[in-house]
Amino acid sequence: MNITNFWIALLCIFAGIANTEAAGLDQPQVTFGGFGSLGISHSTMASGDYVVDGGIPKGPGLSNYLSTTNDTRIAGHMAAQMSPKVSVVMQVDAEYHTGNSYAPEVEFVNVKYALSPDSYVRAGRVALPTFLESENRDVGYTYAWIHPPVEVYRQEPITHGDGLDFNYRLHAGDATHSVKTVFGRTSFESNDSQLSNAISSKNMWGIFDTTEYGSAIIHAGYLQRDTDSGSFLTSQGGTWVKDSDLSAGVQYDTGDWFVLSEWIQRRSTYQTNARYASAGYRVKQFTPYLTYASSSQGSFLPGFSPPTPEAVRLATRAQRTVSLGVRWDFMKNTDFKLQLDQVKLSDNSNGFLANVPANVTLYGSKFYVMSAVVDFIF
Repeated sequence: MNITNFWIALLCIFAGIANTEAAGLDQPQVTFGGFGSLGISHSTMASGDYVVDGGIPKGPGLSNYLSTTNDTRIAGHMAAQMSPKVSVVMQVDAEYHTGNSYAPEVEFVNVKYALSPDSYVRAGRVALPTFLESENRDVGYTYAWIHPPVEVYRQEPITHGDGLDFNYRLHAGDATHSVKTVFGRTSFESNDSQLSNAISSKNMWGIFDTTEYGSAIIHAGYLQRDTDSGSFLTSQGGTWVKDSDLSAGVQYDTGDWFVLSEWIQRRSTYQTNARYASAGYRVKQFTPYLTYASSSQGSFLPGFSPPTPEAVRLATRAQRTVSLGVRWDFMKNTDFKLQLDQVKLSDNSNGFLANVPANVTLYGSKFYVMSAVVDFIF
C-alpha cells in the first residue's frame, strides 16, 4: 500500500469512528484562524547571505541589501470538531522557500482521537516536538524574539512528520507530565547542498517529555530516523544514514520576567552540539530581551571519513550570536519587534551563511544583522 492510500484508509477509519459518535454533536463545529509576520532585515556581511533556515534560498547580505525572506509569512488554520472524541486540524503556511517563491504548503493536517481526557492519538502530518517552540515555531507572536536562535533551531530543520503520535498527560501533585511518542517519515527541501536538495527520512521515531510545574517548563526529547541526505554526506546517493537528536530545554516565566535555555546534540555521520540562553523583562507593553547562542564545530564519527569538501563544510560550520531586542505590544493580537544580532563565525567555518562564493573564506569574521518585524494573529 502506498503512502497516499494509507492515509486515505486511515482517514476513512477515523471518519467512521466520528459517524458512530456523532450523536454527541448536532453538526461539526468548525473554526478558522491564522497568523502572520511581516519582516525585513539587513546584514553587514556582503560576502554571503544570512538565512535563518536551511530551506531559504537567499537573504540579506550578498543577494539583497534589505530582505523580507527570513521573517515574512502568512498562514491559515482550520479546526473541526467532528464528534466529542474526533477532531481534524489543518494549517497551510506561505513563506519563502526552495524555488524562490512564497507558494503555500501544508504544514499540518491530522485527525485526532481522544482516548481519554488525558490522552490522544493523531494520524497525519504532525509537529515534531524537538524544541520548546516546535509547536508554534512559525507563530512569531507567541515568543519575544523575532525568530528562534539560529544556532540551535537550524540543527533540526524538519518541523513535521507524516505518521502517528500519541500523547499521555500524567498529573503528579502540582506537576504535570506530557509524554509524547512519534512514528513516521518525513522529507525536507534544503539549500544547504549544491549536490542534493531533497532530504528524506524513514523509520522515524521519538519520545519527548514536557513537565510543567508552577512557572517552570522542562522539556527533553530524543528523535531518531534513517536519512538519505544525498551524496554530500557519504559520496554515494541513496545511502541511508542513522540520524539522531538529543535535546533538552527549560523555561521559567513569572509573567514579569522570563529566562529560557535549550541544548541539542545532533548525530549523523558527524556529531555537533548547540545551545542558547535568553532572558527578558516585561515593562507594560515593552519586553526587552538578550540572547546568547552558539554551535560547536562538528567531528566525524568512527567509520565515517569526510568524503567530500561539502561534507566537511557542513560538519565544521560553527558560529555564535549575541542578540539584543525589544518587543512592543502596541495593539491587540499584534506586536512590533526590533532585534540586533552580532554574529561571529568560528576560526575555521563560514557558519550558516548561504551563497558564499566558491573559494571565499570568511573564517573568524564578525558581522551584524538588523531586523524588524510585525507579528499578528487573527
